[in-house]
Amino acid sequence: MNSTQACLAYRQSGIKAKIHPVKLIAMMYERALVHLELAEEGVLEKEPQKRGEHLGKAIAIITELYASVKEGDESDAAVFLRGLYSAILVELPKVSISGDVGILQQARRYIERLKEIWEQTALKEMQEELESRKNENGEAHVVFEKKERAAARAAVSPGVSFSI
Repeated sequence: MNSTQACLAYRQSGIKAKIHPVKLIAMMYERALVHLELAEEGVLEKEPQKRGEHLGKAIAIITELYASVKEGDESDAAVFLRGLYSAILVELPKVSISGDVGILQQARRYIERLKEIWEQTALKEMQEELESRKNENGEAHVVFEKKERAAARAAVSPGVSFSI
């Protein structure tokens, strides 16, 4: 398979795998936590490759979370999230030099709390909405109306990708 075919296959798979933006954020939080934990293991086991690989992936995911905050949104929540993600992104690269697991543990605590809040609010609302849209056969409607698509685009900027 040449690079053009691979690129086309990647784009088509992204189109087919329609993940609701709310669910995507939850998945990103989960993966960030996994990579932060594995980066900590790499530090404790004195395995720089493991530390670097997982630290880099955690940083990439948190960068995507930062980018998913709607640009131009100046609400308290958006300003808080941008500030928190920025602070985490400033601190995490320091682990490569210092080996300070405290930074990883603190970042993990923040991400865990954000994940909990996300699950209690946005994810719960999404699930309740899907439940209310079940048809008489008990199957949830997969296709969202224009209004829901607009709301999903408003919640997450179009730059979010899930390639990590």
